[in-house]
Amino acid sequence: MHPILTPAADTVGTVSVALGGLLTFAPLSGGRWLALTETDAKSRRALGIADLVLGITIVAGRSSHWRWQAVGARALLHFLFAREYIRNSRRSSAIAMCALFAVDATVAIGLREGRRSVPADSGHCSVRESGTELEQN
Repeated sequence: MHPILTPAADTVGTVSVALGGLLTFAPLSGGRWLALTETDAKSRRALGIADLVLGITIVAGRSSHWRWQAVGARALLHFLFAREYIRNSRRSSAIAMCALFAVDATVAIGLREGRRSVPADSGHCSVRESGTELEQN
């Protein structure tokens, strides 16, 4: 796995926790800060909860084999943010969300490919029979 992927995923998760927490617990000020002023508070909070949960999953799943899926889901969440930016007449912000989709998707794909390149038995001890006794490597 490329050495930059783990810190990149950590950054994705941390930013997701911060922004998701902001929209979840302070949807009005978070909406102003993120330029989602035309999005109702309930929708802001829903976006925030999704972002917060995905961020926690990404950070907590640092060594898990499914972390790439959480980063991929976070990438897709950018499209929901982009839709809200279009509704708020903030085209440049919507384009930025699409660019962030590409960044997060690249990290997710890299994590997935990195998991595929790890040998199936790595990290596990093997037990083999030698005569009458068992040896553990």
